[in-house]
Amino acid sequence: MKLKYLASVIPAQDGEAKISTIVCSPNGNRTAIACADRSIALLDENGQQKDRFSCKPIDSKYGKKSFTVLCMTFSPDSSRIAIGQSDNVLFIYKIGTSWNEKKVIVNKFVQPSAVTCLSWPFDDKILVGQLDGKVRIGLIKTNKCSSLFKTEETVVALQTHPKRTSFVSAHQDGSIILYNFASRTQSKICTLQAPPYNLVFTNNGLVVATADRRVLSYTENGVVQQQFDYNDQVEKEFSSISVDPTAQNVVVASFDRIRLFSWSARRGAWDEGAPLEIQNAYTIGALGWKMDGSTIYAGTVCGAVFSVDCCLRRGMLKSRFETTYVAPSHVILRDVTNDSRTNVISNRGLAIDELKIVGKDRFVIGYTSSSIVIADTESQRFSELEWQSGGHEKFYFDFNNCCLIINAGEVTVVEYGVDGALGWVRTELTSPHLLSVQISGPEVEEHKRVKKLAYLVDPTTISIINLVTGQQESFINHPGAIDWIELNESASKLLYRDKRSKVTLVDITTDQRNVLLSFCTYVQWVPMSDVIVAQSGDNLSVWYNPDLPEQVTNMKIKGEVEAVFRDADRTEVIVQEPTAKIAYELDNTQIEFGAALEKRDFDRAVAFLESNTGGADSYSMWTRVAEMSLEHGNLFVAQRCYAAIGDVAKVRKLHDILEIADEAAITIGGDGTHFYKCRAMIAIMQRKFKEAERIFLEQNDTESAIGMYTSLHKWDEALELAKVINYPNYEQLKSSYLRALNDTGQTSKAAELKATDGDTLAAIQLFINANKPLSALNAATNDSILSQDEGVMRQIADSLIKSQLYDRAGDVYEKLRDFDKAVEYYKKGDSFGKAIQLARFAFPEKVVSLEQEWGLHLEYIGQYDAAVNHFVEANDLKKAVECAIRAKEWPKALSIVENIQDQKVRTGFYGEIADHYSSKGEFERAERLFVEAGLFNDAIIMYTKNSKWIDAYRLSEEFHGREVTISSYLAKAEDLDEHGRFAEAEQLYITIGMPHKAIQMYDRVGRDEDVLRLETRKRFATQYEERGDLRAAEEEFLKAGDFRAAINMYRENEMWSDAYRIAKTEGGENMEKQVLFMWAKSIGGDAAVKLLNKHGMLLEGIDFACETGAFDLAFDLSRIGAKEQMPLVHTRLASQLEEEGRLEDASKHYVEGNKPDLAVDMFIRDGDWAAAEKIASEHCTHRLPDVYTGQARRAIEEGDNMRAETFLLRANKPDIILKYFVENEMWPDALRIAQNYLPHQAALIQEQFEKAELRSGARGVDSYVAQAKEWELNGEWRKAVQALLRINRQSTDNMELIKQSTEKAADLVMKFLMGDEEYIGTVLGALDDADCNEKAAELLLQFGQTRQAINALCRARQWGKAKQVAEEYLPDMVAEIEKMYKESLKSEGRLGELIDVDVVTAIDMMIENDQWDKALDTAKSQNYRPLLDKYVAQYAALLVHRNDLARVLTILERYGASGNPANFSIYKHLMEETLAKPKFEYSEVARVRNVYLDALNALKNEGSAHVEEFTKSLWALHLISMRSALEELDMSIPEVQKLCLKQSLSLLRYTDVLVPDRIFYEAGAAAKEIGNEYESLGFLLLNHYLDLVDAIEEGNGELVDYSPFENSDIPTEVSLPTRQWLESAKHEEIKEWVLAASVDDTHAKELVYDRRGVFEASLTDRRGNTSEPCLVTGYPVIESTVRIGSMVAEKDNLNKFVSSSIFDHLSIVTVIRTTHFRFLVVIKSHQTENLLNVQNFVARWAGSPLAISL
Repeated sequence: MKLKYLASVIPAQDGEAKISTIVCSPNGNRTAIACADRSIALLDENGQQKDRFSCKPIDSKYGKKSFTVLCMTFSPDSSRIAIGQSDNVLFIYKIGTSWNEKKVIVNKFVQPSAVTCLSWPFDDKILVGQLDGKVRIGLIKTNKCSSLFKTEETVVALQTHPKRTSFVSAHQDGSIILYNFASRTQSKICTLQAPPYNLVFTNNGLVVATADRRVLSYTENGVVQQQFDYNDQVEKEFSSISVDPTAQNVVVASFDRIRLFSWSARRGAWDEGAPLEIQNAYTIGALGWKMDGSTIYAGTVCGAVFSVDCCLRRGMLKSRFETTYVAPSHVILRDVTNDSRTNVISNRGLAIDELKIVGKDRFVIGYTSSSIVIADTESQRFSELEWQSGGHEKFYFDFNNCCLIINAGEVTVVEYGVDGALGWVRTELTSPHLLSVQISGPEVEEHKRVKKLAYLVDPTTISIINLVTGQQESFINHPGAIDWIELNESASKLLYRDKRSKVTLVDITTDQRNVLLSFCTYVQWVPMSDVIVAQSGDNLSVWYNPDLPEQVTNMKIKGEVEAVFRDADRTEVIVQEPTAKIAYELDNTQIEFGAALEKRDFDRAVAFLESNTGGADSYSMWTRVAEMSLEHGNLFVAQRCYAAIGDVAKVRKLHDILEIADEAAITIGGDGTHFYKCRAMIAIMQRKFKEAERIFLEQNDTESAIGMYTSLHKWDEALELAKVINYPNYEQLKSSYLRALNDTGQTSKAAELKATDGDTLAAIQLFINANKPLSALNAATNDSILSQDEGVMRQIADSLIKSQLYDRAGDVYEKLRDFDKAVEYYKKGDSFGKAIQLARFAFPEKVVSLEQEWGLHLEYIGQYDAAVNHFVEANDLKKAVECAIRAKEWPKALSIVENIQDQKVRTGFYGEIADHYSSKGEFERAERLFVEAGLFNDAIIMYTKNSKWIDAYRLSEEFHGREVTISSYLAKAEDLDEHGRFAEAEQLYITIGMPHKAIQMYDRVGRDEDVLRLETRKRFATQYEERGDLRAAEEEFLKAGDFRAAINMYRENEMWSDAYRIAKTEGGENMEKQVLFMWAKSIGGDAAVKLLNKHGMLLEGIDFACETGAFDLAFDLSRIGAKEQMPLVHTRLASQLEEEGRLEDASKHYVEGNKPDLAVDMFIRDGDWAAAEKIASEHCTHRLPDVYTGQARRAIEEGDNMRAETFLLRANKPDIILKYFVENEMWPDALRIAQNYLPHQAALIQEQFEKAELRSGARGVDSYVAQAKEWELNGEWRKAVQALLRINRQSTDNMELIKQSTEKAADLVMKFLMGDEEYIGTVLGALDDADCNEKAAELLLQFGQTRQAINALCRARQWGKAKQVAEEYLPDMVAEIEKMYKESLKSEGRLGELIDVDVVTAIDMMIENDQWDKALDTAKSQNYRPLLDKYVAQYAALLVHRNDLARVLTILERYGASGNPANFSIYKHLMEETLAKPKFEYSEVARVRNVYLDALNALKNEGSAHVEEFTKSLWALHLISMRSALEELDMSIPEVQKLCLKQSLSLLRYTDVLVPDRIFYEAGAAAKEIGNEYESLGFLLLNHYLDLVDAIEEGNGELVDYSPFENSDIPTEVSLPTRQWLESAKHEEIKEWVLAASVDDTHAKELVYDRRGVFEASLTDRRGNTSEPCLVTGYPVIESTVRIGSMVAEKDNLNKFVSSSIFDHLSIVTVIRTTHFRFLVVIKSHQTENLLNVQNFVARWAGSPLAISL
């Protein structure tokens, strides 16, 4: 790069006029220069000064020359500039983007020290370096500053990394600190020997130019990379530094010289370039590098500013574009025709090797070693993406705001102005007609921007993807190949045409497709609109509204459409006709309708609609205009549109808004629509309720915000808002909500509200009432207390049952451990899984039955496969098989059938399963099952139906005998013969060995060839066989179709291999196996084993041998080849011997087959117990119990109980004999067995025994109970009563049993014996003896003895019932009953009930017991204030006597302070004691203040004459508490100090109720501290303080001179305290200062007067007029009054406020103007708990909440 002096921008001045800083805007259009006269000069992009403005001091009172500009920086969007000043302030000016915009201050950040350096990395955040060493961050939106970190050394430089990932701060001690934005951490990376004033942060680390004539390069970790030392050259200290936009070049300035350093990517180091010498420039103190990199601006100590040209080389492209390389990676392209400039920059820092001008000379492509840069010269935007160019890529620039790169089947989308690829897809169909992309430009509103790509996945499939998310939004399949696609501008619709020229329109949002034309030669979206133009033959079709594709406009043309053009005035379709090009103009009005909406020209849109009233889509168009005009504040147009569509409600609402706007316009100017109520109502119409809420709250109109939600029935939002803003009527609002919910039947919603408030019990009741038991259950479950309340849970369970939620009811009962009901309701709710899980530990005996029920349930609902396992668990195998069969689970069904013991049942299932396999063609498996089930005929029929005659014959011969089979099949063959099925008949004749029948059949029907075939082949075969030519015989047999004869021939000749060969090829699998097994049987021994193994049939051979009874062969085969099969062979032989009755032999083989269990079962069935016992004892002892059980069963059948008992005990099954004894009531034997063998059942047996005895009358009182039950069941009522009355004090001491029996007897008498007076009298006497008075009363009432019944109820303490009876029958007894009731309650101490009867007596009893809290709560609950006030006063007086003032305050806060004069002394005592402490504690003063407010409100309601007295005391307490809260803050804050002073001066008017010497001292000290015009006032007040102290010491108030306070409302008659308040040391200090000041003539020694001529804090003026006090300061509100509820506040001077407040954003400067707002600002900026408490108190006192949105 070369540096070259270019021009002088600002000439030098005579003398020093240092340019402190120069900054260039990020967009390159402006340069700001801070001049020595504290003005900012603004240059345009050509270096010409276009504007200048002066900076402002922090406060105008300090003067315009009280500061210097130390630093500046532009915002990232170039529209604002931040200026840091030496007077501890940072201003942000809005300078706009055009030169005619006004410069205004939009942010003001007051800092604790001077602002030395700035950096603005993000739009909403600015970094601030300060003189005190702090690095702070300013939040632009909130106008607040907070510290990032703090050092003890001045910040001399701040630089942000080019990629905005971090920043560095340099400090006076040479240290450099790196701060990372992501991790929010800082670390010191290095320390230099000299302060690093000149520092830049590049992509390659830090570059520092120091005052000791060195230039250093550091890495980000603080490691030195390079050092350039100029101490050995003629060089002065470096004074400034700057880096170019690519962060690859750095310039350093000194005296008369600028040095250049460039980064070498190849070397990885900085290279020094040729320096630029400027004679007489002197020290260059400021440098600024334009963002296009072409120019450096330098400012000198003499005020001169000159420009320096930066260039590596220059060139020309296409004789039109001049290229200027300002860096290897930065090229400026200038179009010489219009002087426009375009930057082409590699943000990666790579050298741009080649430039190409493409796309009709509009676009530039720059190639680097590993990336490409694409720039749009019109929009001045460029993008860089990583790219290894092979020279084969194609670029499509046909789309707005983006470029498509096609390379090797990949389509890459690049958005101008965004680095990297926006997205990419892979497709082989890359023609520009088959791709469509829509990228919205920056001019489109953010929420309307789209970035979508449509492309072809294959010739018939369109995919549309969202390039922002990378997600596919639509996938469109088309029957034919597609040759053109295009998205509309909003990417909401797609047009495509297939190769058959059919055009289809797709609505991407709804996926709705409409065929526009079946044949089309041209189709196109009209530019910048949603209008479609298409040509079909000589028709030109236009769709002005694509939402209604059926509405099409057609016109005739005589050529081919070439293009569609649109400008501001017209839209034309250019048609090439035979002789010339003709332009067909479209209806631009309709097209302009959409354009009008885009441009927000609503009047033009309405004009179009009014002229086209008959359109079918007019409604939607009117609606669209209405919504858009409303959104943009054009209320008249919106009202007109809504009127057009008949929306009367919105028309009336807009009318109301316009009326409010008209009224507001009178006061605030303009059209009034920006009045907050108008804006809020519009937001409500648009259903933007949060926006409306924000608007109301900004204006402190909380009532309207809450009213909005309540009027819309959005109570939840209303409550949420009320809670957030601390709404004083929150509880009332909540009550209204509950009332509304109840009125509208929304009980469940009310329940949710109760649950939210923590009233879970009430919520549960409401949920139950709303028939929402699940919600009630959830609420109870989440409450640890109620979830343990059995009553509540049972109530919920009942509700669940009523709603048929039985399974959840079961859950509740399980939690309550009521397992019986839990299981019951689990079953009802079909939750058998839970029922079984519970039953496993609670009722193990029910598990089986539950499994059975579960299986039945699953079967009923058709889940047969699931039911199978449950039936198996329930041991119901029959049902299990049925379900398995219905579920088509045949293997599972078969496995279950094999375990069924009942042969008959098993046979039926085998048959059904066999039928299934038969239908599937699995005949062998079906045959096995048919045979297993004994259904031989079914197996034969199966083969017969499927024409498998050989298999059918085989089975028939095996099971029916040869003769029967031949006879049967002969008849079948003859039947087939008769029906003409000759081939089948022939096969059957041959199968049964009667080929001659087949010959006769064919002879009869004249089929000579078949006759000849059979006769000849048969004869030839016989002849060949006789001659020994077996091969020839075989051939003839096979030709004759009689392969069986061939097999038999070889078998008879023992030629088994040939027999097997024929069987295998001709006879099928079964025939093959039979021949093989017969072959093995014929050879036997090892040979047989080898033969069968060879064919893999050994096991089947063994099985065949067993089935055919050849057990010797089976044993040989098993012994030689499969020893593991020996037990099976033994077992099968044993089964056959058992069937033959040879049991002894069978038992031996069972044993040898390892199946002794089967032998035992065999002998048990036969009744041979000895043999069974012998086998069991020798081979399977576990079967002995079964043997003994069987013998016992036989003994029981024979009546021999003792022998049965012996056998069962030997079988270890005492439970069976026990059950037998119990069933037969053989109780001694049962007890003996239970005690000796089943001790765990002994108690149960004993209980059953006793019940039996009771029923028999053998056991005293218990017998009476049992007898009574028996007689009652038998209807013997008198005997039952007699039995029950025998249970009395003589027969038992069990009083509970006596009561139960007596009451039961009374019930029987009342039901059945009311006519028997003898029994009635007897029962009454028994009831009296048993103290059953309530039951006696019931009997007496039925007997007609009312008075005696009432007396009985009173004895039973059933006062309510007694009173009810008395009111109905004997009213004169009511008073007597009530008196007795009260006495009873009082004597028993039952306060809870006494309260309901006589609350005063109850409270007095509580007080006697020192239960004051309970007494007061009870009084409060009566909702009678005088009653509560009476007891509060009593308790407060008692606590005052005990000197427990804290408790007094607690009581008064909880129950409220009343206006009872008897309490005034208490209130006064509380105030005196609290204010007598050496230091005011806010919490204590605030509590007393709150008490006084309650008392004042009570006095106002009563209209008391003491209101003025309490108002004065309340004001005093309020000002003291507010001052105490403010004193907790830093008193250096100007606002805090001024507020505290005013409050102290206002307190002077209350010295008649406060301690006067303290008040005068504090006011005087505050005035003295703030100084200036208040210092004299401080002297006057402190001097009066000394007079008061002297008077206190002398005890004479007449010594005090009040004449200086004549023009004020300060009391002149005050009561003096008995001792002075201030400690002596401090008093002497004040005394000395007053004495010293008294000789100083500068003190006026008088009050500070305002323009009324009276003391500025005085509420009363000279004419006696009294002003209202300001609720913040207590000062009089004279002119500018701001009403806050019932209180007022004073407006403050705006300029004074702006200079002292830390909030000066212009958007709120017109709002924050009042003292109370100043107070709120203090609260918002220095929030403490006490200040918030003050705010809440003021809101409560004034009756209006204080809120402000900053």
